[in-house]
Amino acid sequence: MKILHKLCFLIFIIESFSIQRTCAQDQFYENGMAAYEKKDYETALLSFTQALDNKYLMKGKDVPRAYNYRAKTVAEYFSVMLSNNNSKFISDNPNILVNAFEDLDQAIRFDDGKCSDLIADTKGDLLNVTFQFGKTIADSLRIDRGSNDPKTDSLVVLVIDELLILKNLIGESYEIDDLLGLLQYKQGNIEEAINYFTQSEKLYQQNPPISADYNHVYNYYYSGLINYSKLHDFDQALVDVKKARKFVYDNFNGNEEATALDAKMEALEFQIKLLKE
Repeated sequence: MKILHKLCFLIFIIESFSIQRTCAQDQFYENGMAAYEKKDYETALLSFTQALDNKYLMKGKDVPRAYNYRAKTVAEYFSVMLSNNNSKFISDNPNILVNAFEDLDQAIRFDDGKCSDLIADTKGDLLNVTFQFGKTIADSLRIDRGSNDPKTDSLVVLVIDELLILKNLIGESYEIDDLLGLLQYKQGNIEEAINYFTQSEKLYQQNPPISADYNHVYNYYYSGLINYSKLHDFDQALVDVKKARKFVYDNFNGNEEATALDAKMEALEFQIKLLKE
């Protein structure tokens, strides 16, 4: 009988400890949600991470939500840092978007179907911020906009990796291929850059956007630069530059930025014609 009492007491202690641990994990999740609602992103990330460190002690329904909201918090936090031009945050957290995509995969894995809309919404947030990141870095790298920031250059490999994840998630996209072409060009990977620019142009012509995308003019411009200065294919370089100038004239005539770019392309066209003569 004494042994039975001791066994029951031990079971009680174990169950009490387990309940306490479960309550602690639930509290971490609730703290994360409260911080997320207040836009206190750092606290939210810490709390969700504490909850997920022992996810099997959480309520089953909260596990996919915790993964989802950790990914969603990253998307929103990263967007804020981009808007504030906080390159230090981005440099100090090189894998944060990749980890967020992995969280989204875990959310899908643990979801019983009740979080599908929430997960789809977060996926959209992550796709948008990754593309925003790529465009921000690409804008800062364009040769016609002056010297490059070494800190920004150090992020190129990271952006390439994250754009490739994005490409795998959403499928073919001329916008992603344009960005990848530019980034590979900056890395000196000429063959890869040409391949991305070529694929982008194919996709763009197959399914052009309702309104012409100004960023696509850089596809033609950089293709022209590559053929002119790297491959010395002056015939193709001239074709590319003429395409770029026509694209600007047809769609962005009068735009101040486009006018400045067209002046550079006019000078490039003149140089190519001289070399062809």
